[in-house]
Amino acid sequence: MAVLAGLGDLLQVITRPDFDLADVLRTFTERAVALVGADSGDVAVRAEEGYRVLAVVGMSPDFARAHEGMTFAPGRGTIVGRVLLEGRTIHVHDVLEDPEYTLQDLQRSGGYRTVLAVPMIENGAAIGVLATQRNRVEPFAEAEIEVVTLFASHAALALRTATLLADATTALERERAISQVLGTISRSAFDLDQVLQTVIESAVRLSEGDFGNILRLDEDSGLYRVVAFHGEVDPAYWDLVTHTPYTPDRGTLIGRTLAERQPVHIVDILEDPEYRFWETQRLGQFRTILGVPMLHEGFPIGVFVVWRRIVRAFSDRELALLTTFADQAVLAIRNVHLFQTVERQRAQLARFAPQVAALLATEDGEKLLAGHRREITALFADLRGFTAFAETADPEEVMAVLREYHTAVGEAALAQGGTIEHFAGDGLMVFFNDPTPLPDHVAAAVRAAIDIRARFSELAGRWRKLGYDLGLGIGVAVGYATLGRIGFEGRYDYGGVGNVVILASRLSDVAADREILVSQRAAAMLEDRIPTEPREPMELKGMSRPIVVHAVRIPAAGDGG
Repeated sequence: MAVLAGLGDLLQVITRPDFDLADVLRTFTERAVALVGADSGDVAVRAEEGYRVLAVVGMSPDFARAHEGMTFAPGRGTIVGRVLLEGRTIHVHDVLEDPEYTLQDLQRSGGYRTVLAVPMIENGAAIGVLATQRNRVEPFAEAEIEVVTLFASHAALALRTATLLADATTALERERAISQVLGTISRSAFDLDQVLQTVIESAVRLSEGDFGNILRLDEDSGLYRVVAFHGEVDPAYWDLVTHTPYTPDRGTLIGRTLAERQPVHIVDILEDPEYRFWETQRLGQFRTILGVPMLHEGFPIGVFVVWRRIVRAFSDRELALLTTFADQAVLAIRNVHLFQTVERQRAQLARFAPQVAALLATEDGEKLLAGHRREITALFADLRGFTAFAETADPEEVMAVLREYHTAVGEAALAQGGTIEHFAGDGLMVFFNDPTPLPDHVAAAVRAAIDIRARFSELAGRWRKLGYDLGLGIGVAVGYATLGRIGFEGRYDYGGVGNVVILASRLSDVAADREILVSQRAAAMLEDRIPTEPREPMELKGMSRPIVVHAVRIPAAGDGG
């Protein structure tokens, strides 16, 4: 969220009347350096003599004066030159260990060790490089690289904006339009419909087009659909273009733009030998048409279309302006996607473990999510007879039973401060004392188990009347485990691994119907506050020797069976 808030503030800086490119790039660099924990940073932009350093932050005055104004060319001797040569992000963990690096005098003056440099891309070429440095050997994490990459994209947008505003004949009008678009993004970063509508309206007006629309990839269907438009057209035309499934092909402007992944400019559609979508031309009466792909990492996530009803080619500056608007649409979509990813992960974590969701907003929470070791009490609850029930019951009945079961046991576990690690069909795993510390986590886990047993007994009595014969076994163990975030980008959970988890699972496997088995250490830590009784040592799957276990003593009355 700090990244998105920072980008919103920076986009508002671009919209100011006193817009100064060097100051804006310096501000972008300052934010990026702060967010990724770097010590310094700089931006080099394309100039006639090469790539010139335009903004420097976090460096001593003497070093900054020596560094600012330096020029770079593609080559392997410098990190910036290497980015320009390879056209990709370069991450050097320690420049002193890099055999190709040649700026030893500059390194000694600046003291930097780890360097991350990201290209600022426009139309597939680097128009600049954003670099961040650490004065220690500490490689940047993947998430930090993503942050710097996002800031480089916005810095490229700022640079392109400055170039466009340099045209004195149309500077005022274009500045107002770009300010409106960027202002809309900064004020409504997560209202994508509003942003795209503002973008297409400005694009059509400034290019003197008659109509324009934005298509976006629908990831579910794999088709491109209209999501914003501006201009007056025949309703029949609108109905046709919004119900056409566009795919890469040469017979339509949109298809050709998707296929070529570069702007497609048809000066007179009636003279184009490959065009086949004549019904839309008849209804729209367009003659000159321009399609610009909305590219993310080289893949078209959408198409930007503007057309005129007369034959008049779009100028190079109009093409550059429309390309800028298309890129702004991509940045808006990326911002929303990033926000939705964060919110989805928050929702996923909150659904499985409310305590974990709160960690995302704290520095200590990030460390916990990265992985740590702690004593926990693990609880497993496992349905008996579920497989036979699922084989004979209707799917709707099975899902209804699982919903009731998960609700009952989940509420009981959360009420005692437990963290639900996962639901696995008929099974449930909960651990206590992480991420929220519990001073008496063994007792909390056993109280949760007793409550789960009681809630299950009520459900079992009602299920039995419906012909469902189900039982429940519960296992509880205490010990040390490694806990943290597990999964992959877009689908994270919070879990633990260790022998304590395996032991609790094995105890639930061998527990009788509605029996709560606890490990010997867990029974000792209860100190008779919750009575238990020893059982004969048990042979458990995967265990090298018999295990001493105890059963929680609970009166049999009121089982509901």
